[in-house]
Amino acid sequence: MNQYNRVRSYLSDEVDAPADAIWKMLLNWPAILDWMRVEGRPVPLIEVQLKAGHVVGKLPCTRNCIFDVAALPPGIVIPEIVPETLLHVDDEARFIYYNMEGLGPFGLRNYLATTEVDDLGNGRSRVTCSGRFDLPKAAPIDLVKGAIEAVYDTIVHDIAKAVRCSPAP
Repeated sequence: MNQYNRVRSYLSDEVDAPADAIWKMLLNWPAILDWMRVEGRPVPLIEVQLKAGHVVGKLPCTRNCIFDVAALPPGIVIPEIVPETLLHVDDEARFIYYNMEGLGPFGLRNYLATTEVDDLGNGRSRVTCSGRFDLPKAAPIDLVKGAIEAVYDTIVHDIAKAVRCSPAP
């Protein structure tokens, strides 16, 4: 392990949106672009597709996140396609965990993340995202951790905003 740094990422916040609605949107695994902000997007994500044969609601469920790598700043290199596999869903506890398969940005590996949605009552929720990954010693830890936590910010706040903007059922 001396060639790698173990890194942990975390973001948690309270939002004005019901937990059940956030949970439902979160579990629509390939629908990131339905709720992720366009302006100020933390990554140049342009398309998300389910892996052939995978179906929402059946585990494991892999989404292929496709990036516009030409839109990255000079010196920033990420794979064009990053698979993320939803491995576990606990509907009662509103808890998921998923991984990023293969190597990610800057040689990131062994990425495992969780998202929890807690009902605070009165249409409010707490959404908590956390992850752990290994980075080669030479990789820019703060840059990679910051990018991942910026994605967590979209999970927490952009899903809540999309829920608030959705027509009532």
